[in-house]
Amino acid sequence: MTGKAPHPHFDDGGTLHWYTRWEDAAAAARAEGKLVFVEMGRELCSQCRSLVQGVVPLPQVAGILREHFVALASDADAPEAPVVDLAMELEDAMMLPFVLFADADGHFKGGSSGQVDPDGFLATLEGLVAA
Repeated sequence: MTGKAPHPHFDDGGTLHWYTRWEDAAAAARAEGKLVFVEMGRELCSQCRSLVQGVVPLPQVAGILREHFVALASDADAPEAPVVDLAMELEDAMMLPFVLFADADGHFKGGSSGQVDPDGFLATLEGLVAA
């Protein structure tokens, strides 16, 4: 990976390299031995903005994401089939953003929908890393 690719809609302050295609994110995760973190949202979603701009850059969150995850920004208006398959694993998913975690082969590891609480998000990341 050369440089940082910004999130397509929101400024995370250069925290993560964001992929926009499942195939690319999965290949990077496989090559780096990481999991995939998917933010499925849209540009006009205030909760999506809050996740990317307010939660992802938090030092304790950013450190875990950089070390153990590859980031994928998926457009909820035109999601790719592998991301839709992951989203179908969420029970009662009704609000954006859909936060999804998977391995490089597309196996669902966890996720949530709606507003993201920083402490809960951090606990989820720590649990996934410990598993």
